[in-house]
Amino acid sequence: MPPAQNPPAQNPSDARVHTDGPEPLSGPERLAKATGQEVNGVFITLFILAYIGLWIALCTPASVTLALRVADLDPDGKADSLSTIAGAGAFCALVANPVFGRLSDLSTSRWGQRRPYILGGMVLGFGALLVMGTAPNLFVLGIGWCLAQVLFNAALAAATALLPERVTDRYRGRVSGLMGTTTQIGIVSGTFLVQFTGTDNLWMFIAPGLLGLVMTGIFVCYLKELPRSRAELPRLRWADIPSSMWINPVRHPDFAWAWCGRFLTWTGVSFLTTYKAYFLMDRLGYTAEDATPVLFWSMLLLATTNTLSSYTAGWLSDRVQRRKIFVAAASVVFACAMVVVALAQSTGMFLAGVALSGLGQGMYMGVDYALVASVLPNKDTEAAKGMGVFNLSSTIPQTIAPILAPVFLALGGEDNYAALYAAAAAFCIAGAFGIRLVRGAR
Repeated sequence: MPPAQNPPAQNPSDARVHTDGPEPLSGPERLAKATGQEVNGVFITLFILAYIGLWIALCTPASVTLALRVADLDPDGKADSLSTIAGAGAFCALVANPVFGRLSDLSTSRWGQRRPYILGGMVLGFGALLVMGTAPNLFVLGIGWCLAQVLFNAALAAATALLPERVTDRYRGRVSGLMGTTTQIGIVSGTFLVQFTGTDNLWMFIAPGLLGLVMTGIFVCYLKELPRSRAELPRLRWADIPSSMWINPVRHPDFAWAWCGRFLTWTGVSFLTTYKAYFLMDRLGYTAEDATPVLFWSMLLLATTNTLSSYTAGWLSDRVQRRKIFVAAASVVFACAMVVVALAQSTGMFLAGVALSGLGQGMYMGVDYALVASVLPNKDTEAAKGMGVFNLSSTIPQTIAPILAPVFLALGGEDNYAALYAAAAAFCIAGAFGIRLVRGAR
């Protein structure tokens, strides 16, 4: 009689395929069950308001008050000084976002992984704004801006991780669409506050920072997290700091192409964001005081068109379950907007270019976060690191744009904004091609 044979070992994955039991829960569903906090309308509303508050605190100096403060301290060399300070701040943001994202992933605080970094970054970032508002010279102003970039990006990295962690793929397009509106709403809100507070006192820094702190603080109090023990997480090593800024593009090509597409597009957009105040002064003849109302109306127009297109694009992408076509099309719309601004010789044409840029930015941001969440490596354990590395694709352009811009401005003379914005259009078109190469998402 032949010896009895044991049945062949069953592959666990095969058992899952043939089981009649319930589908395994996704990462966001598991977290919702564990925390007892459903991602419903209240959660999403408070999350989006917190995101707006974060951008009010960060984007108001980036878009308006930093340039005005530089012009006040160095009226003759304002363009070069702004390039230096903005570039230094962007480098600090470049490092801070993924590093603090990784530290957030490894946090064992009893307050959770995300809440300490969101609230702590906002509180300390408000202090950095006070340094900027009272700076007696460009050096102190630059130190204050670098600190603000580090601290607000620490909060941003932790907050952005909540999208892949807490929102299911079915609704990511819509939430991504709402997130896409927050940057411009933050900018226009901050510009309005500056109009209200004036441009020659400390309140133009205090008001945006304080409002942002209150809005994020409400969400942090509402957010429920489960503390992680050290046994659940890898040990924090010094090597985690440099490695937090890197995701292997060979092993994760879809993430790499999504990163490159956004990097190229945002390099072009950074030309408009950084130099729009000087464009109004140098090309259209506005003074610093007269340019402030025009900046406000341009940002209001940008926020309106951004809001309309962002949520619409996110909702449509959820319905058709496609992401790439919306992101690539948005890059092309951006390019057209840059051409309009390059040719602008009047305030009306400048505003038309801004409105078109808002449509493109809304389409892009309305779907881009959902796209990258679909191809994010290790999203269940390293969401903040992955989103932090992805955010580099929009912070690095803040460093490159101030370096490249003087080259294009010098091509045909001191006021050659046509060359600057033509180059911006070329970057945006290249970004559209980068998105087309993503294979892991539709």
